[in-house]
Amino acid sequence: MDLSEINHDPFGSLKSFIEGEEKERQRLSRELHDGIGQYLIAIKMKLESLLYLDEHEIREHISLIRLDFDKIVDEIRRISNNLMPSVLEAFGIVFAIRNLCVETSEQTGLNISLDFNGDFESLNKTMKTYIFRIAQEALNNIVKHAHANRVELNLTRLKDEVQFMIRDDGKGFDLLEVQSGNGHGMNNMRERVILLNGSIKIDSHVNLGTRIKINIPVFI
Repeated sequence: MDLSEINHDPFGSLKSFIEGEEKERQRLSRELHDGIGQYLIAIKMKLESLLYLDEHEIREHISLIRLDFDKIVDEIRRISNNLMPSVLEAFGIVFAIRNLCVETSEQTGLNISLDFNGDFESLNKTMKTYIFRIAQEALNNIVKHAHANRVELNLTRLKDEVQFMIRDDGKGFDLLEVQSGNGHGMNNMRERVILLNGSIKIDSHVNLGTRIKINIPVFI
């Protein structure tokens, strides 16, 4: 089952650019609210509960609160990396995505293969940043939801187009969830593709994995 391709006017307008920037701000706001905001609320409730506990229970709860603070630090680091991927700035997109794959593999045990074809460093900064973010979001989705063993990423630069394919052997999902707005974070990927005037096609079957094909125009 295929998700219909999303195509957009390649020339865009100032209005659509501003709307795209606003969507990105809204996405960041959701991440702050749903991530850090929820952790802070949980910590507040746990701290308030300490007033009614004995000494032994207080120590146990403090240990749990420390874990919540660790989660907040990790969440802040993740959001910061999304906003300013310093490795991308310093070493280029090929190194940055390869480093992302290595770190993800080491942390999760996923078998990740990565293939690059063509010149990517001549792309503009915005495109390189968003392609990196798409790769980051795709791997995050797979780690959180797919229960996969293997992941393949293939990035190809043609003269007037970048082609990006992500495939995993995980449990797959119902594409109607993506269409209805409940697609395991797929909406974040889709929004970024839209901001690049690209198209995204998702093919997923329950227990048969997922394949995502992204095409992004390059204007020379």
